[in-house]
Amino acid sequence: MRDQEKILYFLKVVGPTIPSKVAKNINTEILLASAHLSDLAAQGKVKISNLKIGGGSPLYYLHGQEEQLYHFAAGNLNPKDYQVLEILRQQKIMRENSLDLLSRVALRSLKDFAIPLHVTVGEKKELFWKWHLLSDEEASASIKQLLFVREQTAPFQTPHDPEGQQSLSPAISEQAWESQTKLENASELQNMPAVSLEQEELLEETDQQQGPAEELQQKIEKVLSQAKSKSPRTKMISKKPKLQEGVQDKIQDNFFPSTESFLAGKGIIIQEKEIVRKNTEVNLLIKVPSAVGTVTYFCKAKKKARCDEGDVSAAYMEAQIKKLPLLFLYTHELTKKAQEMLAAEAFQNALVAKLERGDGQ
Repeated sequence: MRDQEKILYFLKVVGPTIPSKVAKNINTEILLASAHLSDLAAQGKVKISNLKIGGGSPLYYLHGQEEQLYHFAAGNLNPKDYQVLEILRQQKIMRENSLDLLSRVALRSLKDFAIPLHVTVGEKKELFWKWHLLSDEEASASIKQLLFVREQTAPFQTPHDPEGQQSLSPAISEQAWESQTKLENASELQNMPAVSLEQEELLEETDQQQGPAEELQQKIEKVLSQAKSKSPRTKMISKKPKLQEGVQDKIQDNFFPSTESFLAGKGIIIQEKEIVRKNTEVNLLIKVPSAVGTVTYFCKAKKKARCDEGDVSAAYMEAQIKKLPLLFLYTHELTKKAQEMLAAEAFQNALVAKLERGDGQ
């Protein structure tokens, strides 16, 4: 049985799991197991959770195992998000305009469990959140129950509005509901960046403040925009000592021109380039000629004394994310483990070439 078949069988038996357990099951290293899982995800055979176990690795699971994700939520979500998750699990549907600020932010971070829906009745649009296992038909019925208000209906109450003071939509007829209502997935809301604990505390403080609604909304948007700009990559770079102003720009990059020359000599066309680190690392989208026409590759060119299995695995995962085959270019030497990894079946969509003497060396 091939490794990927073993992985699929293992996931079928144990349910959602992390790469280290997969590696142990197929008797290989974590990096190679991660590459297999990434490849299976690219093929659509495996799904990847947004929930991180221990703050690090996501869960890998099969279609139909979504229900099992809930068992990993406790202990891997912060208490405030978990509290909102529990309310959503019990209520199945939550109405955006009846929630406090922190609950709204939490729902946007619970990407595995909270599905946003835009509900349009006539010209009015509202946002609702549904439990991920709830069907669209069940969601529609529950939302209708919230929106279809009759005169004799008692004031609607929510956990955040115990006195029933939240205003509701005007009553609508059943005929209007059937003819004018439209439910749409609002998946763009799930692209909202994660909010750090410090930013969450600031949001909580903002939510408790008094003042004009527009002023509070501006403060909220400022915090959320900071969350978007402060990605892990940004934080990592910010810790590095800064060069004096103007010095960094004057450093000449000889590695990319030599890489470009190497590729041009083989008839390969560069479509896009990203200088990850001057004189060290370049990411490219390239067109490689073949017998049946040109093929698009993701190319990672790396100037390093010894490229190891971590370098190769990371490059391969970048290519898998872009759903492209990989061309890995190195300048000096590949370690034995890296060569063994490339010989594995999981890396059949990867090509490796050494930049010749004088090409970036």
